[in-house]
Amino acid sequence: MRLRNILTPIGIVLLILINLTPLVWGALTSIKASHEIMTYPPVVFSFSPTLEHYKVVLDSDFPVALRNTSLYAIASVVLGVLLASLAAYGFDRFRFKFRQGLFLLVVASIPLSIGAAALLIPNYLYFTYLGLTNEWFTLTLIYTAYTLPMAVWIMKGSIEGIPRELDEAAYVDGASSFKIYRLVILPLTKPALAAAGLLLFMHAWNEFVAGSIMVESPSLRPVQVAIYQFIGFFGRDWGPLTAAAMLAIIPVLFVYLVCSGLMISGLTHGAVKH
Repeated sequence: MRLRNILTPIGIVLLILINLTPLVWGALTSIKASHEIMTYPPVVFSFSPTLEHYKVVLDSDFPVALRNTSLYAIASVVLGVLLASLAAYGFDRFRFKFRQGLFLLVVASIPLSIGAAALLIPNYLYFTYLGLTNEWFTLTLIYTAYTLPMAVWIMKGSIEGIPRELDEAAYVDGASSFKIYRLVILPLTKPALAAAGLLLFMHAWNEFVAGSIMVESPSLRPVQVAIYQFIGFFGRDWGPLTAAAMLAIIPVLFVYLVCSGLMISGLTHGAVKH
């Protein structure tokens, strides 16, 4: 027991260091002058900070890509949370033909959404046939579809924890099914909504493969693809590359810090039945 008390804090500290070291190294590299980045042995702290790489990034098309991804992520969150909550409400509160089979299909699709790169070729062929590639809504549809099964699963677990007596009382008062969904279900599933929304946001913000294939116009380019543009033909331009990565990380860190508590609550809500 004493050994566990010693090893646990050491393990936590090691995990923190392993995860923070690349972030700190990238942040330091982004404020080094170009001639100091490749020096050997590496200069960690004894250098003169500069914002020249951030200026290069902000003078490029990167701000447009940052705006694009912000819009894609927000639209994916709104559309995904709406569809997931409606689907979960239907699966939990209504009885219809093939209900169990359809929900099992949703659950079975969760691994496919995690490994979404495997679906890229059929999706690209299908979207091309329908004329839906290289449009302002293309990536929003892709991002929402990829993460929707997980969002439905999270929402259904939360709705299962809401007593059906609340629905029955609302029906007695003359409420419709949609009114119950809007005034009873949604307010009581806020943690799950936040958890699903955060997952949708993180996926939309960090996705690279679909963003590099499904749209071609520079004006529609997402932020992860814009970061990749700083890897030139003759090698990586480490200064602007790390500066762009740091700028792309800031919104993710902010959203995660704001919503992390709700995410944990939403993922565990409904796990224990009363």
